[in-house]
Amino acid sequence: MTDTPAPPVTEDAPALYALLTRELPEGTAFATLHIGGSHTTLASGRAGSQPLLVRTLDLGARVMSATRFADEPPQPGELMAAAQDALDAFQTLRGRLAEGASLYTADGGIRQIALAAGLEAQPQMQLPLDLLEQAFERLLALPGADDSLPQSGPRQAATVAILRACMQALGFQDITLRSDAVA
Repeated sequence: MTDTPAPPVTEDAPALYALLTRELPEGTAFATLHIGGSHTTLASGRAGSQPLLVRTLDLGARVMSATRFADEPPQPGELMAAAQDALDAFQTLRGRLAEGASLYTADGGIRQIALAAGLEAQPQMQLPLDLLEQAFERLLALPGADDSLPQSGPRQAATVAILRACMQALGFQDITLRSDAVA
């Protein structure tokens, strides 16, 4: 019996960056994002080179949901306040990413949001900001009234808030979701 190496785990932003820097055409500007339980990591640069920026923010879906949301589902005021704090954190990175970068992720939590928002499951999908905004607005509606994000709960609501803040603050109109099967 031979050993088969495990496929690379690309959910982490630097690992996905390393994969994409080899796959994308040389010089292509891009950024990778991972929203973890306690931190969010963003890497940005150009294909064929080391990242210009690798930043870990103290924003995580698990921590945000545990510390910011008293109710399940989160109340609109709680969600708006958490979203504003996330937006403020990402604002500090404006102008520090590779110019004209496209945003990528292999994050399983973001994939769940894309599927709940109505995208068809595929190895690679694009979630536009306007569809993410619609998901955020549904979370702000009367709590519990929308079943399109059924098992969302506080952690998924936090992921939506963090992703929305990243895209808004850094000017991304969409995010490309890759599955580990693509790696």
